[in-house]
Amino acid sequence: MPGSKKSFILLLVAIMLCVFVLPAFAGSSISETQQELKDVQKDIQSRKEELSQNKKEQTRLLREIDTLKKEIALLEGEISSLNKKISTTEDKIAETEAKLQAAEEKVAQLEELLAVRLRVIHKHGNVSFLEVLLSSTSFIDFLTRYNDLQQLIDKDKTLLEECQQERDNIIALKETLEEQRQELLALRRENLNKKQEVEKKRTERQNLVAVLQADYEETNRQIEKLEEEAKKLTELIKRMQAAQSGTASRGTGTLIWPVEDYGRGWITSHYGYRTDPISGRKGAFHGGLDIGIPHSRWPKSRSYTGNPVRILAADSGTAYTYPMNGGYGNLVIIDHHNGISTVYAHCDSFLVKSGQAVVQGQAIAIVGSTGYSTGPHLHFEVRVNGERVNPLGYLR
Repeated sequence: MPGSKKSFILLLVAIMLCVFVLPAFAGSSISETQQELKDVQKDIQSRKEELSQNKKEQTRLLREIDTLKKEIALLEGEISSLNKKISTTEDKIAETEAKLQAAEEKVAQLEELLAVRLRVIHKHGNVSFLEVLLSSTSFIDFLTRYNDLQQLIDKDKTLLEECQQERDNIIALKETLEEQRQELLALRRENLNKKQEVEKKRTERQNLVAVLQADYEETNRQIEKLEEEAKKLTELIKRMQAAQSGTASRGTGTLIWPVEDYGRGWITSHYGYRTDPISGRKGAFHGGLDIGIPHSRWPKSRSYTGNPVRILAADSGTAYTYPMNGGYGNLVIIDHHNGISTVYAHCDSFLVKSGQAVVQGQAIAIVGSTGYSTGPHLHFEVRVNGERVNPLGYLR
């Protein structure tokens, strides 16, 4: 359990001891102080809940921000890839345009050449045939020259058709590349819009985290103020206790282990500073020992075997029970009447009545997980003259 919560529940211990042991001393004053401390404790518990919810929300938002960052990185990678594809496509378009221009020039040249030849043949007709005949040295030479002339014209036509086909292919390729470029540009615009939206979400989440962190710090400051108020109440209670009689039976001063069947190897959290398991606050003071047990022996567990773990009185004294809805849950406090008191928190149920005299080793409660608890365990504290001390210095 968090140290800050323990400090206030132990204040309540002192008040309860005063109520039961010294009703004649200043009953109304102790009762009023008890109620005041209860109010402070309730306020602290409420703020602890706020801290816990705040931390959960911060954690959720930070995970969401991390996801958004990854999404932005992915979009940036896609945009970079699209930019490269667009650049490559534009280079191909430029190259295709150069080829198209060359092809069109070649087609124009061939068309002009073929047109000249055809015009000459059309204009001169038989004259052209006669010229070929007269310039021939023989009839065979005539046929050869005439055939060559016809083949030349046919070749020009074939070459022209091939060039026209090549030009048409280049035009089709250019159109295809242009369509690809437009598609890539559209994808890039879409990804840029997505990136802008994701960055907006990330900024919003970061702003929310900043607000939550500010609220968290403010709530911590309020808790610190309440703790100071509770300390003042503790001093007042000590002065009240100082006047009580010492007629009740006293403990031995040496404490036995308070959990049946589960020894020191089951300590889950020691006395001292730690990270609060509920709020996540670092440097929280833990004023006792947390001694865990298996879930199979916890009455509220689904795997419960029907064999609960008993909490034992660490020493003889007077036991006081106090059921609570928050904080330490169901609580047993034993006043050993020698300036020492012990606290047993998160009980599942009580085995003694409030104000009952108990002996060392007597079963007083069942280990549970009531109040602010992350699992079944006993939170055990030792107080000397109202102040928390390390229980390991007193346990044998």
